[in-house]
Amino acid sequence: MNEQHPWFWRKIRAVISLCRNPSRVMEHYIRPLILKTSIRHIYGSKKIDYAIDELIVLCVVRNGQLYIKSFIEHYLSLGVKHIVFLDNNSTDDTIAIARNYDQVTILQTKCPYRKYEDLMKFYLVNRFSKNKWNIFSDIDELFDYPCSNVISISSLLTHLNNNCYTAVVTQMLDLFSDQSLASLKSKKEDSLQDIYTYYDISNINKERYPYGTASNKDVNWHWGGIRKTLFGSNNCLTKAALVFVDQKISLFANCHQVHNANIADFTCVLLHYPFLSSFYDKVKDAVKTDRYAMSASHEYEMYWKRLEEDPALNIKQETACQLEDVNSLVKKNFLVVSEDYMQWAKKHSKNESE
Repeated sequence: MNEQHPWFWRKIRAVISLCRNPSRVMEHYIRPLILKTSIRHIYGSKKIDYAIDELIVLCVVRNGQLYIKSFIEHYLSLGVKHIVFLDNNSTDDTIAIARNYDQVTILQTKCPYRKYEDLMKFYLVNRFSKNKWNIFSDIDELFDYPCSNVISISSLLTHLNNNCYTAVVTQMLDLFSDQSLASLKSKKEDSLQDIYTYYDISNINKERYPYGTASNKDVNWHWGGIRKTLFGSNNCLTKAALVFVDQKISLFANCHQVHNANIADFTCVLLHYPFLSSFYDKVKDAVKTDRYAMSASHEYEMYWKRLEEDPALNIKQETACQLEDVNSLVKKNFLVVSEDYMQWAKKHSKNESE
């Protein structure tokens, strides 16, 4: 019997193994089912058809009303095809604002983020972007890429497709204003890029990016930054946020990285805006609810300790710089580009302007 029906015995052994490990049953079978059945469609297209030289943005959001206008308008101006939000039971105007845009889809779940963080991400990817490109972005992150002023998203993705790259390393750049946290009065209509124009890379540590197959030895993993300076937290500042979801790639390794990907020959930036007037309340709530238990609980405890001591903290230090554009970050060696990428950008900049 064993020789005649090996598949049957493999199934039996798998079932026995699962019965011996109930936590694995919960994580891989029960929770995904709970999440799937909990999700409601709120607004926009339920299915998104797009080509391999087009891009969608995926985002899990809760109470993002201070960000969502800037988020949507930035990504649409960048040329993305569509934006999909999975709202995690927001109690503010996040959904009301997002519904004003045609190229937006809104889903909603009440499942707790601290237990379902990765499952929410996998759900969005598997539903909307198999065998396609996507950016997975937090609501306080705005993606940009070298030479975005002269080449389109379509040209960028064509460069990636032609070279069989399946992931792009993105570096988080924390941005802030020149006002103290206590004096900030953030509003829903604010343009984040106009108000939070300062950054500080004086305390960033770098090491060789360890995931995937590298095509450029200068692609690094960044740690630290202004949050290390102020809070003592050695934050990971590097994500593989732009990915092509083929059958080989393994997503969300250590929350933000990928396995089995061909890593592109340049890096991009996630302009990160954590330091709004809501920062104090967000940190307080995160510590109270342990919302980021799967990824950043310890960091939020360190933020809270410092904010309790100095709630009027001014993020801007003497080492701060004012952001000019994404290309200036290449000149400062925060981002890297290969010669091949620059030649591609030069060629296609000329073609797109004709």
